[in-house]
Amino acid sequence: MTNETRFWTIFTGLSVALLVALLAYDAGMFESGEASPSSSVNDEVQPPVNLASTADDPDPLSTECLDHDGLARHDHVTLEIHVDGVQQTVESNIGIQTEVCYGSENNMHAVHTHDTSGRLHIELNEAGDVPLGVFFDIWGVHFNETGIFDYRTNSTHEMAMYVYQSGEVATEDNRVNSFDEYLILNGETIEVHYRPKII
Repeated sequence: MTNETRFWTIFTGLSVALLVALLAYDAGMFESGEASPSSSVNDEVQPPVNLASTADDPDPLSTECLDHDGLARHDHVTLEIHVDGVQQTVESNIGIQTEVCYGSENNMHAVHTHDTSGRLHIELNEAGDVPLGVFFDIWGVHFNETGIFDYRTNSTHEMAMYVYQSGEVATEDNRVNSFDEYLILNGETIEVHYRPKII
């Protein structure tokens, strides 16, 4: 084999290897499978995928349906969710006409929404407490101290939750750490934040 043949053989082999590596990189084969919530594409936060969710093990109250024949409790709270400073939409009609509670227009879950204002309706046929996590179980998304939706706490991000009455604002004085176990009370505003850690 001549030197020129050897050169072109090596050059061709390296070129093919580089092309295969570039195609594999483009297909995401070099990623660890744990995308960082702080990574971005077009300045948008990208959540990691395939994570366990609190909605996989729902609170039994999340599967109960109302019949609206004499409610023992009918309260309202406002829920705000922020991911890296961007307020998220709380969808309309969560808990209304679901696979669990369907049929008449009045057949709905104990916690539900009618619009995208973030106003949660808490209704029970028998008096009782309702943890905030029940709403997220009905919605079918993850929520607790480890994160929200597909975002999880890590070395750069934390969860924070504030609960306050009308006319107040979120401060460290009204920060709570119970997250999904927090018992919803009428007239409150609940702010949930997934955010960069404050150093």
